[in-house]
Amino acid sequence: MGVLRLATQYFEEIVAGTFMVLMSVTTFANVLARYFFNSPIQWAEELARYSFIWVVFMGAVVCTKRKRHIAIDILLQSLPPRGSAWLRLVADLCTLGIALVIAYYGWKLTAAATQITATLQVPHSVVYVVVPASAALIFVHTLRDFFGNLRAATGRGKLRP
Repeated sequence: MGVLRLATQYFEEIVAGTFMVLMSVTTFANVLARYFFNSPIQWAEELARYSFIWVVFMGAVVCTKRKRHIAIDILLQSLPPRGSAWLRLVADLCTLGIALVIAYYGWKLTAAATQITATLQVPHSVVYVVVPASAALIFVHTLRDFFGNLRAATGRGKLRP
């Protein structure tokens, strides 16, 4: 498997992991600077906060992609496979609707964010673009699941876990 193919296959994990490392290293360096040199890094707290925003939203995409969100599935387990697939279809439709709403309002938030951050001097739109981007990625992954569940519900495919 080529590097480019791996990078595209694990894009969300790479982005979330990169921001997690960036957040951790920045926070650790700031703690060291504050306690050992009595001189905190001025931009570190802001970078850690914005990195955390990216980690949360990209982490939600990873959870959607891998079907690892917390769920109460007692009803799904008690239904026959096709009934379970129909219930998953309803859940997928709800998720698709919510993703569209988040993408819409996330885009409005990003477009309205014209100020720059206090210490990093980065436009807020760079920070907030993760909201509509993650919603779009969640929409794509959920749409893939929707069609798989539709095939299973109509008896033309196998139910995926």
